[in-house]
Amino acid sequence: MRYMTKAAVCAFFLFFFTLLFPANEAAAKQQAQNSEAGVSNSQPAARDSKPSGAASIEERLQAMEKLIERQQQEIKELRTIVEKMSAAGTMASPSEASRVESLRSETSQAKAVAVNQTPASGRSENDTQKKVDELYKHFGQIRLSGDIRFRFEPFRNQGFDSLVEAPSRNRFRIRARLALDGSLNEHFDWGLKLASGIFTDAISSNQTLTDFFERKPFALERAFIRYDSKGDTIGAQLVAGRFEPTFRRTQMVWDDDVNVEGASEAIYFKPKSKLDQLRLVAFQLPFNEVSNGKDGVVYGGQLQSDWKLSPSITANANVAYYGWNHADQVAQALGASPNQVNGGISNGAGTTGNQNGPLGTTNRIIRDEEGRPIGFLANFHLLDLLGNLTFQTRPRLPLTFTLDYVRNVSRRIDDEKNGYWAGVQLGQTVEKGDWLVGYTFTRIEQDAVLVPFNFSDILASNSRTHIPTVAYQMANGVVLQWTGLFSQRANKVVPTSPFNRWSHRMQFDVIYKF
Repeated sequence: MRYMTKAAVCAFFLFFFTLLFPANEAAAKQQAQNSEAGVSNSQPAARDSKPSGAASIEERLQAMEKLIERQQQEIKELRTIVEKMSAAGTMASPSEASRVESLRSETSQAKAVAVNQTPASGRSENDTQKKVDELYKHFGQIRLSGDIRFRFEPFRNQGFDSLVEAPSRNRFRIRARLALDGSLNEHFDWGLKLASGIFTDAISSNQTLTDFFERKPFALERAFIRYDSKGDTIGAQLVAGRFEPTFRRTQMVWDDDVNVEGASEAIYFKPKSKLDQLRLVAFQLPFNEVSNGKDGVVYGGQLQSDWKLSPSITANANVAYYGWNHADQVAQALGASPNQVNGGISNGAGTTGNQNGPLGTTNRIIRDEEGRPIGFLANFHLLDLLGNLTFQTRPRLPLTFTLDYVRNVSRRIDDEKNGYWAGVQLGQTVEKGDWLVGYTFTRIEQDAVLVPFNFSDILASNSRTHIPTVAYQMANGVVLQWTGLFSQRANKVVPTSPFNRWSHRMQFDVIYKF
């Protein structure tokens, strides 16, 4: 019985393979025929399997390149067979020779199709290129950039010289900026930039995460056109619109977030010596247009010099003058409602523990009989001396020293008119793995600068401040940074208070740039 069972199983498998073999042989023959049909038969099927217009020109070219690569490999193998047969004194069979010639013809046809193929949109690659050329002719080269910053900011001791110390405070903030820049040709370029922030606050683009999930404002920060002659030894530059300041500064005089409006002109010289460049900059910056009176305008200029003292030592020295014509209009705007654009000035520093007073300024104010601000005690005509010295002893660890001195040469006042800023920084944040540490000390007398436009995160004037910084670039475009802001009033505002506390404010940032 056991032998009969084995015989039956063997007979079953023999019958199964007898049926299967002809089918496999037919499938093999069909596959060989399909292979000999080449691209001309297989490629249309591949195209028909997709909806019209679904594949881009680039996808079609990639598919063709893969087919051509496979066919070239087959030709190479057949050539190897022919060469071996020739070396052995035999000839390739007619079928083999025909196969090689067929593959060569199919490859040429595939290349021709790849070059001349028209996409489903009906436009050829040449038409697309013409369209790109037209756009470039009208708009030039265009670049997109921006950054996003998330910040945790705790405050400890906001009371300063008040009788009762204010409670601690914690807040989360976000900043988002998006810039579009273009070059029309070698000499003309333009720029647009959008940024978050409060419309009526010129010195901050931060948004506190509050207001019950309401949307955050996002407004125009820059819009300018610039001309540069690009001279090798002497040249000129003109810029107009709303733009980043053309003058060099520290935050003692101008907050980093300030973008000015108006026009600026520059003439520069490039002598072939240790003096790498000499630049004379002028600017006219209207800050308040008055329909029936005199406009508020900042007139000024700066002499900038860049020095290359050795291959590893560079420096710059700068002398600037800022003349605030009709600055009293700023004092009057501080007393107006800042709830809308074209209203008053909303200085964010004035709302942080009321550190800069109810008007957001620590400058001395003149008021009328009803207590409304009508002007400043001082004019603001500022002479600013700024210098930087950098030692590049190691490629990714520059050591930079910064000194800035400002004096208000106003004739209205005789005191409280000087400001000092000194800083040192080691390192940079440019590539992954970079780090930096820095420290800055500033002492700003009460009327040394016009407060609504300088550093918003410290006691703006009548202050002494220590600013340590540590940063690390954890990835390309991603920086982790900590900044401490430890401020104290130089002179107590409330004479009857026995206190003059230090404010402890810290900023923990995650910054992404692209």
